[in-house]
Amino acid sequence: MATIQEALLIAFDLHQERRFDEADAIYRQILDAVPDHVMTLHLRGILLGQSGRLEDGCDLIRQAIAGDGTQPDFHTNLAGLLEALGRSGEALDPMVRAASLDPTRIVQLNDFAMRSLKAGRPGEAAQALRAAVCLQPLAIELRCNLAVALATDRQGAAAAAAERRIALLLAPDAAEMLRLLGEYLLQVGRQAPDGEAARTLRRALILDPLHHGIWNGLGRLHKEAGRFTEARRAYESGLAVDPAAAELWNNRSNVLKGLDELDAALTGQRRAAALRPDEIGIRSNLGDALLLAGHPEEALANTQAVLALAPDLGESRLLRALALLTLGHFEEGWAAWEDRWTVPPWLFAAGRFPQPAWTGRPLGGNRLLVWGEQGIGDEIQFASLLPLLVRAGVSCVLECEPRLVPLFARSLPEVEVVARGWPPDPSLTRTEAAAPDRAPIAAQIPAGSLPRLLADAGGVPRSAAPYLLADPARVSGFRAANPAGTLAVGIAWHTTNPKHGRSRNIPLRVLAHALHRPGVRLVVLQYGDWTQEIAALTAEGIDIGGLPGLDPWGDLDGLAAAVAAVDLVVSIDNVTVHLAGALGRPTCALLPYAAEWRWLRDRTDTPWYPTVTLCRQQAPKDWSVPLRLARQRLDELAGG
Repeated sequence: MATIQEALLIAFDLHQERRFDEADAIYRQILDAVPDHVMTLHLRGILLGQSGRLEDGCDLIRQAIAGDGTQPDFHTNLAGLLEALGRSGEALDPMVRAASLDPTRIVQLNDFAMRSLKAGRPGEAAQALRAAVCLQPLAIELRCNLAVALATDRQGAAAAAAERRIALLLAPDAAEMLRLLGEYLLQVGRQAPDGEAARTLRRALILDPLHHGIWNGLGRLHKEAGRFTEARRAYESGLAVDPAAAELWNNRSNVLKGLDELDAALTGQRRAAALRPDEIGIRSNLGDALLLAGHPEEALANTQAVLALAPDLGESRLLRALALLTLGHFEEGWAAWEDRWTVPPWLFAAGRFPQPAWTGRPLGGNRLLVWGEQGIGDEIQFASLLPLLVRAGVSCVLECEPRLVPLFARSLPEVEVVARGWPPDPSLTRTEAAAPDRAPIAAQIPAGSLPRLLADAGGVPRSAAPYLLADPARVSGFRAANPAGTLAVGIAWHTTNPKHGRSRNIPLRVLAHALHRPGVRLVVLQYGDWTQEIAALTAEGIDIGGLPGLDPWGDLDGLAAAVAAVDLVVSIDNVTVHLAGALGRPTCALLPYAAEWRWLRDRTDTPWYPTVTLCRQQAPKDWSVPLRLARQRLDELAGG
């Protein structure tokens, strides 16, 4: 017969292999024989937590701690389960206890504080960091993080006192301490080119120009100020000093993404992952680089490997959803898309309304609140599902971007349209009837969650497009502004999207020359001031101009009328494509090589908008094929 220790080792091996049922059977047998066996209580508590029984897992680990409170692992794992339950305040005490028993756990205490700070709980972060500083009072990094938490928590006097203590610990020739101080100053937003953070890091660099961490800090300073080229140079200077610095490869790749050098970003990210294969953040960034560079299959495989190690990593869960949707794995993709609420910007919108989430069940005559939670293009795309709800007898209220209210109100007369506000309009947060003749709002759903409930078999998206109706009077006015006998082609070529803008944008000159032909008028649908560029093209003999009284940014109802007034829309992936598709206008969407998930892969049509033709790059940065396809469509309309 096996001893208790032998049985425990067998159970632990099964546990490690994720054969949970077999492991748990042995754990229970051990506890039947020895109910207070602390290691078994601890391990079974972990197993129950991994199986989703978080409360039961906490109870068992607490029993283990009651039997032997000297084991730091017991306290660390209890803290982890409490965090998973959303009770981070309770998790702090066992986290501090673990660090007290084992000073190496101060790193975990600091990580806990950073998670709390990122999640918007600076007071909790400050409490954790105060405990960490008490345990390791000479640690500059901990003190810098504490100052950040205090400043974020608006404890200005305490933050200033923490800064003074940091200054007292600095030696004038301590390059590493100066680097840490510079990193702290960056965190509190002092990243001007001649600001405190820059001066501190440059002073550190003079003392030790071969310290790759200082170059890393300078790179971060430039990146956060939007100076991507300077950031790249700083990271590459650090790599010249230490080519094996994985964090520099990682950070350089993030900058290269912003510079639209996606292949180089992917190469660098692969290097970072090879240097530090166990670093979850770097592996997660590799998935992002793969998706951006147009490798969704590899991105999906990478992300699933990351999630096997860190199942709760929000960024990777979102990447998995995007990869699945890009590949057209809709049923699985829409379910995974619900994980977006764990990461910004969705994180900040979660829980806006008190009503329960709608599951698709009948509401018994009550109303459903649908609310937009992404960009304007997304709101237009997902609002195409509202007519399907109306036809099914669901009474809807739609909260949307204020600029969309006139257009949606006209186009969706059966839907009550309310402008989005922060906080929301009080009428939307009531669970009781607002008036005797109005049914209460019984459930709510973000618009991006509708496809999961309304898709066809297999999750294939449905859409009621064309469903938008432009203002007829303004459409007539805009049509009259175009010269008689010309073919009006609406064009848009630029987006300010911070992540995807560079890969989507086309120089106006390139687009205009590709579409120029006799009898064609290029109608500017692009927001922003392009007066000089348009004047230069006009001087070359290209018929191009805007529409009188149109503000494409502030007046989306006017932009919709302008789109409805042209014969063809040729646009990059921005709001103009969504408006054109939802209005049912003939449209050529010019897409980059690694187009966003909603446009899927390889196909020239889209289930969202029947009248939109997808004109895709065949190689990154090469617009020749999309522009040729758009020109062919134009020539067909113009009669050859």
